[in-house]
Amino acid sequence: MLSAFSLINLYKPFQIIKVNSVLYKEPSLLKYGDYSFRDLNKNNTLDIYEDHRLSSELRTIDLLEKMTLEEKIGQMFHPPFTLKPDIWMLIYEIAIRGNSLTEAKIALDNITHFNLYGNPSPIALAEKINHFQKVASKTRLGIPITISSDPIHEVPKGGGIASFSVDGFSKWPSQLGFAATNDPKIIYDFAKIAREEYTAVGIRTALHPMSDLATEPRWARNFGTFGSNAVLSSKMTTAYMKGFQGVNISNESVHTMVKHFPGGGPQQDGLDPHLFSGRNQTYPANNFEYHLLPFKEAIKNNLKVIMPYYGIPLGVTDDDVAMGFNKYILTDLLRDELGYKGVICADWGIITGRHWGVENLSIKDRYKKSLLAGIDQYGGEDDPEHIIELVNENEIPIDLINDSVRRILINKFELGLFDNPYVEINDVDKNVATKKNIQAGLDAQRKSIVLLENDGVLPLKKDQKVFVEGLDIDTASRFGEIVNDPSKADVTIMYVHTVFNGNQESGLNRMFDNFLSTLFPNGDLNFNEEILNKIRKYSQNGKLIVVVDLNRPAILHEIKDLSSGLIGTFGVLDEVIFEAIFGHFNPSGKLPFEIPSSMNAVINQKEDLPDDSESPTYDFGFGKSY
Repeated sequence: MLSAFSLINLYKPFQIIKVNSVLYKEPSLLKYGDYSFRDLNKNNTLDIYEDHRLSSELRTIDLLEKMTLEEKIGQMFHPPFTLKPDIWMLIYEIAIRGNSLTEAKIALDNITHFNLYGNPSPIALAEKINHFQKVASKTRLGIPITISSDPIHEVPKGGGIASFSVDGFSKWPSQLGFAATNDPKIIYDFAKIAREEYTAVGIRTALHPMSDLATEPRWARNFGTFGSNAVLSSKMTTAYMKGFQGVNISNESVHTMVKHFPGGGPQQDGLDPHLFSGRNQTYPANNFEYHLLPFKEAIKNNLKVIMPYYGIPLGVTDDDVAMGFNKYILTDLLRDELGYKGVICADWGIITGRHWGVENLSIKDRYKKSLLAGIDQYGGEDDPEHIIELVNENEIPIDLINDSVRRILINKFELGLFDNPYVEINDVDKNVATKKNIQAGLDAQRKSIVLLENDGVLPLKKDQKVFVEGLDIDTASRFGEIVNDPSKADVTIMYVHTVFNGNQESGLNRMFDNFLSTLFPNGDLNFNEEILNKIRKYSQNGKLIVVVDLNRPAILHEIKDLSSGLIGTFGVLDEVIFEAIFGHFNPSGKLPFEIPSSMNAVINQKEDLPDDSESPTYDFGFGKSY
């Protein structure tokens, strides 16, 4: 077998040039026998990196030799692009990034990774991604685009921060809902379907799953985890990865960017580190290792991309700085001890926004510290000039840049993007939100529902008179006789949204931070008096069924006593809720974390321990059936 050096010398080298013009012609096809190859650098010669018969490693070695410093560093950025954003997202993008064109970032800054913001139709998204690929194909080396996305398959009323419901895709429960099914096969089936829908439109990296553990009940991002138990989370994480990636990475795979290493659950007082006020992670029970378990399993399962969180792991390392700047976390632990070989992509905006522990450093020095710590790629950032200067000034060795870019390019090659980055627009409708996919999503929603209390009122009979609050009346009318006066009802059904009492203080008086703080709840897990008074009133009229969304744990002690029936959900459609209430299926879900009995119990539990509050109302794994 020829060595890499020998193989490379069989091909004609391509001279490195300073790029003056920005865009070139599109690649033509080169024919060699029965094979066709894209002439990505437009030199009418088959180069190693253009030869799909060769390994990704060999192709990467060849491409790296042809790249300018600017072309290399462009690969290390992963900003968003917006398509059909709502007004708030549009204002944010203009304020933060000046609404600069994605095409300019591709052509001028050599950036080839972007994540989706907005709510486009699947076809509009596929067309836009194809357009970006065409622009990229006209650059000097024709390096294709990799598009990523946060979760887009959740029911609109489920989820929370960094989780979206994009119209036109099949709808599924939140990650907590999948954990409530207690069935890795369900998450595997979801991931296979989501992979089909992602690849149909051109998304090739999933910025999920979250393998953090919900050990702190107050943390606002518990909704995006697989619950509090490390064993369950590990099983669900690996099933998720296998569904998205397949047994081997190929042109049919979607990379999973597992997050947030080394586990973002143990947030001090439950505050989230998107905000300065929540910058600290704490381990009062010395339970740091427990949070690593799902990530260890992910690494064994062919993990290609990982994302550290924003928090500072207090007392864990000698340098109390955030994960993205922490050499012990990223190099000593993740690379050397755990043996991770893939790409480390920083969470979004750690340089220009969420730079906890290094606020006194300049932007350039933040890049330097994070690069030396082990970051390969920067989520949400789009200004390569600082890293270019660091290399040119010999503050960052070129070998470090080459190592990062090599890992990034190998991922692109393995996905087959260099050989055919385009999707077939006519096939989008055949693969996205099909009847089969929609039905599978509904089945998963059904299996995520948790029955907490039932005094015999459930399931309801069709001839009972029902008053409904908080759910769609038209949907309800398909299941039973609806009345407009609770005093005339046999049963009242009340839906209660995820508990949200005021906002987490930002801790910094900056415009974006103040806006972001409105999206994060404070630590109070009691429902407010307005909601409780309604529940008290309805319970006096007769039978009351309370349906509560538990995408965040809530204090249910009083509600439990006032309810004839109590149901927990994790982002499901109203139709599925009524199916459960009227006995179209038998609820089988199990709680993915305990439900604390009081805020005093919450305050006294330890952030890094799972399910350790005193006398919980419901234990982890609790769930009844009819």
